[in-house]
Amino acid sequence: MKSFTQIQRAAWSLTALLLFMVSNVFAADPPNIVFISIDDLRPELGCYESRHIQSPNIDTFAKQGIVFERAYCQVPVCGPSRASLLTGIRPDKRTCKIWNADKYAPNAVTLPQAFREAGYYTISNSKIFHGPEEAAKRSWSETPTGHDNHMDFFDPATKKFMKGKTGPFFEAADVPDEKYVDGQTCAKSLKDLRRLAKMDKPFFLGIGFIRPHLPFYAPRKYWDMYTKEDIAIAENRFRPKNAPDSLRGSREVHYYHDRNIEYNSLEFHTTARHGYYACVSYVDALVGKILATLDELKLRDNTIVVIWGDHGWHLGEHNFWAKTNLLHNATRVPLIISAPGFRKEIRTDGIVELVDIYPTLCELAGIKLPEHLEGTSMVPLMNDPKRQWKKAAFTRHGNGSTVTTGDYTYTEYGDNAQRMLYDRKKAPSENENVAEVAEYKETVKQLSKLLSEGKKEAQP
Repeated sequence: MKSFTQIQRAAWSLTALLLFMVSNVFAADPPNIVFISIDDLRPELGCYESRHIQSPNIDTFAKQGIVFERAYCQVPVCGPSRASLLTGIRPDKRTCKIWNADKYAPNAVTLPQAFREAGYYTISNSKIFHGPEEAAKRSWSETPTGHDNHMDFFDPATKKFMKGKTGPFFEAADVPDEKYVDGQTCAKSLKDLRRLAKMDKPFFLGIGFIRPHLPFYAPRKYWDMYTKEDIAIAENRFRPKNAPDSLRGSREVHYYHDRNIEYNSLEFHTTARHGYYACVSYVDALVGKILATLDELKLRDNTIVVIWGDHGWHLGEHNFWAKTNLLHNATRVPLIISAPGFRKEIRTDGIVELVDIYPTLCELAGIKLPEHLEGTSMVPLMNDPKRQWKKAAFTRHGNGSTVTTGDYTYTEYGDNAQRMLYDRKKAPSENENVAEVAEYKETVKQLSKLLSEGKKEAQP
């Protein structure tokens, strides 16, 4: 007859086996992480049903993992968004305006730091944190590379269109991929992968692509992938009805020379979209090189790959360009994760946030979660994409705070003197603020309460 201890051991072994089979999280060796950030990329990809964009490599990658249809940033600005994701801490009224992670949360263990302390070799190429110096010594095994040359131009004609030291908002030089900064980032990352493959420890490789961030500089061959006939400009080129004064657009595009194209003219809308599309296709080609090298080196089977955008972007909707407001186009982001052992070609409508990436990667890699994390691991959702999940996502910018649910976008500015409510179920384009419409009175009340009290209530 077996002893109680033997029975206990057998039960523990069976439990461990079942956990392995159900969660698909654990691997014989710690998984590598390839962490690909694409600056200013909204879900303007084929895998997000954008009919006009050419993104074959990311689209193929999406079939190898899980696509999060409803992912949202915490701040629709580069620096604070990245600081929130990489520290795992949500922004408040003060920190939503802070671009540097060392000032945003000076004592927080960062995402790459958690992996480094767990024995990973960590590398940052270009824009992972907003600046390469942020949290560098504690986060990375090597000195991070920067992106100071992201506004370098190579078409001789560009010199005719200077605004101070800044060039025009677009360029299509006939140069190879490696001439522009993202091509250089890709080339270094490919070398790093070959070096890391020979190491006897797992790695965390951060790859930060700058485009499609302004200026829209990409090799000509990517511009030539599109014609004017391919470019469908926004139909809602007007301010949302009843929008408060607090809703403003970004002036970022005005930092660059306009090449004598009238701002917000039809020509401007078409040209700017053309530039954005070309840059997306350029970065897509570079992502393809990264993924192909992972396959060549036989690393894919034990590597988690994450592709994410740091915030959304306006492409002329409501005559806004860039980010820095709290409409849906500025807060919704692309997020795709491929992890060993999980089902492929999966999509989920579950609401997730960029602050959830940190705990998710820790759980996938079997790393203990730091106690300060404010996000929620998405692993249960990855295992069951149709399960009930978060009720809402939360975003801040300036004096505005937004809660996004499956059907609504609700925003309060300052002391609630100005507010916005968009019924995306009835009108996905957010063309009319209905916060003061009588039939939405109860909805406003509920969402206002959720916004002020509900981060914990909104959790799965």
